[in-house]
Amino acid sequence: MKARIEQLMLDFVGVNTDTNTAAERDCEGFFQRWFDGLLVMAANPVDCGFFDITGDALGRRVPYALVRGGGADTVILIHHSDCVDCADYRHLAHLARAPHELTAAFARGEMDFPADAQAAEADLARGDWLFGRGVADMKGGGAIHMALLEKYAADADFSGNVLLLSLVDEENLSTGMRGAVFLLKKLQKDFGLEYVLTIDSESHERGDDGGLVFYDGSIGKIMPIIYTRGKLAHTGMIFRGLNPINLLAEIIRRTELSPDFMEKYGNSVNPPPTWLFAKDTKGNYDVSLPDAAMGYMSVLTLSRTPREIMEMIREISLESFEKVISDMNISYTKYLELNGNTAEDLPWRVNVKYFAEIYQDALREGGEDFARAFKAREADICAGFVAGKTDMPGAVREIIEFTLGHIADLSPIVVLAMAPPYYPAVNNAMLGEGAARANAVLAAACTYTRDTFGEIVNIRNIYTGISDLSYSMFVSGADVVDYINDNMLMGGVYTIPLAEIKDLTTPVLNIGPWGRDIHKYTERVYLPDLYVTIPAVTDFIIREILKN
Repeated sequence: MKARIEQLMLDFVGVNTDTNTAAERDCEGFFQRWFDGLLVMAANPVDCGFFDITGDALGRRVPYALVRGGGADTVILIHHSDCVDCADYRHLAHLARAPHELTAAFARGEMDFPADAQAAEADLARGDWLFGRGVADMKGGGAIHMALLEKYAADADFSGNVLLLSLVDEENLSTGMRGAVFLLKKLQKDFGLEYVLTIDSESHERGDDGGLVFYDGSIGKIMPIIYTRGKLAHTGMIFRGLNPINLLAEIIRRTELSPDFMEKYGNSVNPPPTWLFAKDTKGNYDVSLPDAAMGYMSVLTLSRTPREIMEMIREISLESFEKVISDMNISYTKYLELNGNTAEDLPWRVNVKYFAEIYQDALREGGEDFARAFKAREADICAGFVAGKTDMPGAVREIIEFTLGHIADLSPIVVLAMAPPYYPAVNNAMLGEGAARANAVLAAACTYTRDTFGEIVNIRNIYTGISDLSYSMFVSGADVVDYINDNMLMGGVYTIPLAEIKDLTTPVLNIGPWGRDIHKYTERVYLPDLYVTIPAVTDFIIREILKN
């Protein structure tokens, strides 16, 4: 297995698959050659090919291979084929996808490691780590799954079915996994499959005890949009206006790293939210206040639904609006007193709405004419995004402003919405008794790992790195689906088949090799895990769950 995993990994890593670029399709030649070899060695029926992702602007497809050993029970193996780019490797970028050559260049001192990279230098000196783009995130894990599938295809006595999916775009919008949902439905229908477990092979990080880490869940993520419209005024007449930057800044201050958003689920805790973008809407300098400002933040979740998160943000926005008006009135009162005038309050009122609410306001005022105009404008904005003429912040801002432009009320407002991507939080405990079989197998796998390799094993309830496992399980009701559809912008380029995912829901596991510094030029994978431990444990889990 070592030699085969190594060769598959080196060939796979050697293909440029920079995320969200046409280069992602370059791995199709690699997979076609692998399919050809798989069919030659197969003693079991093998169905393989490339599944078209409907509407994907880059024409990407999902490579898949199904080995059918009999019966309905089926294990799904997933990994992603895209990687972040290699620009950070600088003068060694030409070696970033050649792991042995890159590792040797590092050993010769051809790259200066930063002061905080002592761990990377120590691993390099040990000689049991391999460096390179994608070795840990996550073509090494993909190679493990591919080598195992070859074993099952050649084993005439193999019982059960195993389906391998290689997924594009995980580092961006998870287009591959969202598209693969329809492949899963098709294969289920064509072959009468019963999906019993989904295994991802994202690399893990170890704690102070040095033990392996297996995950039975994956963290969720939403991207709330906060758009603040103020009232334009000359800075010399500041109290005639309302600065939307002030309003957005108050919301940011109350949410950035807020502990109120932290949760503990099982033995896992999510990090607090952070803002990734904030900007006013002015294109040039002048002495007027900006009309509006907009920003978005990343909120990682363990169990809260999007509605619950957005309700928290709504309450914070209401409090922030009240605080801004109060502070303005205090300042205005002092200004009037210094001018010898009688104190009075400014006319501003708190006004916070979800996007779904302003859409309904515009629909009431504009009727079907607005509905048609909105649909056409949204299509144009989405087309511009796909063509690279605008980015995600620009696109969502245009949609919000177009909608507000069809409402007569021009008073200051905070509009709340969500932008792609959305990752549902998943954990096997959410399935109750539906995860009993997977839980029993996981417990057996921990015992097997300790007895066979003498390794400590830690079960973490949540993989915090975000993964495609989020689209392997959905347990919420129709009200959550409706809420997401009503408030998630950019539906022309981003949709989540939540109803289909709910039908296909399986328990999940993430079992991958030890990896370090993913997305950095010191990305590396621990070879004993890659070649020995993780293949053996994954094989044990697959065979155990398919025999039960």
